[in-house]
Amino acid sequence: MIKVIGMLLACFTAFAQPVAAQEAFPGKPIRIVVPYTPGGPTDTVARVVGRSVSTQFGQPVIVENKPGAASTIGTNYVVHQPADGYTLVLVAAHVVTNSAMGMQMPYDPLKDLTPIGALTWMPILVAANPSVPAKDLKSLIDWIRKQDKPVQYASPGEGTMTQFWGEMFAQRNKLSLQHVPYKGSAEAARAAVGGDVPLLFDVAGITATMIAQGKLTGIVTPGSQRAPGLPNLQTAREAGVPDMEANSFLGLMGPANLPVAVRDKLNAAVNRALKDPEVVAAVSGLGLTPAGGTPDEFGKLLASELKRWTEVGRVAGIKASN
Repeated sequence: MIKVIGMLLACFTAFAQPVAAQEAFPGKPIRIVVPYTPGGPTDTVARVVGRSVSTQFGQPVIVENKPGAASTIGTNYVVHQPADGYTLVLVAAHVVTNSAMGMQMPYDPLKDLTPIGALTWMPILVAANPSVPAKDLKSLIDWIRKQDKPVQYASPGEGTMTQFWGEMFAQRNKLSLQHVPYKGSAEAARAAVGGDVPLLFDVAGITATMIAQGKLTGIVTPGSQRAPGLPNLQTAREAGVPDMEANSFLGLMGPANLPVAVRDKLNAAVNRALKDPEVVAAVSGLGLTPAGGTPDEFGKLLASELKRWTEVGRVAGIKASN
């Protein structure tokens, strides 16, 4: 009888240990790897969300920047970390556009990472130099069609979400456009303001500031809702072109095979953080919109975005340099 009781206790202990381990999460500091340089929107979002999550968990949340190779260095680092919830990565649109442009990736973004949740939506903005006689999307399309050579548009770089949107814009409306990549948003905005290129496609930030200051003409945002700080700028749907909707995004992911209980606990903390007034104010100040949602919803978004932009890239001939 004693032996039977001992065996039962041993079995109970064996089953209870994983549950206890899950309930104890987090029992030490959490790292969020940002695969971009410090100081930008991605870095800022990681830090403000991290502070809120830290307060909720009673554990430090440390942001660590590992930039390089269009975000692949930092992301690949997290792919090879233990799937225990203590090392996460903040991802932007590069997590799908890198693959969509045929870059030789050291990981599969859909198989080697676990979606935790979307953090923010980053509205794409279409702006024009004031010399362009267009004030809305339809008049811009008409003006482009009347030009006798391809109309140039600036973006912050090759393989960015804004380049992919520009190519989709050209394909869907049968327009002749020429992509001119710059080294970041600041250079692209300066080129458009200075008249070196007539159009600028970029996410909110510097572009929104230039529109607000009257240095560029805001044409449209392809996002699903109007951009924060630019209440008069129509969405593509409002402008009568509903199939042009697109949002850039920031999200949180972990290594593959992250335990469901740990994933869901992180997701719940992130969703609470995105309702924190301090986080909302910081995110809105960057021209971004808090997102949130379930891990499954974020995973489905990544899969659909990868499929869509891969097709756009194929038709446009967007190729990685490697």
